[in-house]
Amino acid sequence: MIIEIWTKEKYAKNEEEGFIGRMAHAGLKVKMARLSRLYRVDADFTKKEFDQIASELLTDKITEQYSLSAGKAGLRQACRVEIWLKDSVTDVVGESVKGAIADVLGKEPAAVRFGRAYYVPRGNGPALKRAVTRTLVNEVVNKFKIENC
Repeated sequence: MIIEIWTKEKYAKNEEEGFIGRMAHAGLKVKMARLSRLYRVDADFTKKEFDQIASELLTDKITEQYSLSAGKAGLRQACRVEIWLKDSVTDVVGESVKGAIADVLGKEPAAVRFGRAYYVPRGNGPALKRAVTRTLVNEVVNKFKIENC
């Protein structure tokens, strides 16, 4: 199950502007963007348990919201970039969250991996890929995919 967490719009301006600036520096001009954190939790938990993990452990209820369905960060007609560490790379955030889940639920998932998702308006496919590989991805340790472009 992938849990996606993003900052509510009224609190997200700084992180979005930072991302837009990085894209501009790489030659891609976008006017809006949304960013989110992704947690891939490999476990046979119930939907209620995944909701508990997302709402009680991974989300700040005041400034953030979550979804158990990846791809719902709020930009319609958007390209979606997903970036993860390769499976061969140690994911210290994932390991930390794995331990925290065990503390909250009393049972440990098989694995947890941490990633990020970025949403930009459609129409920027090849330029988006160039900008992502220049600014967001280290191909030695990261894997990524671009969808809906």
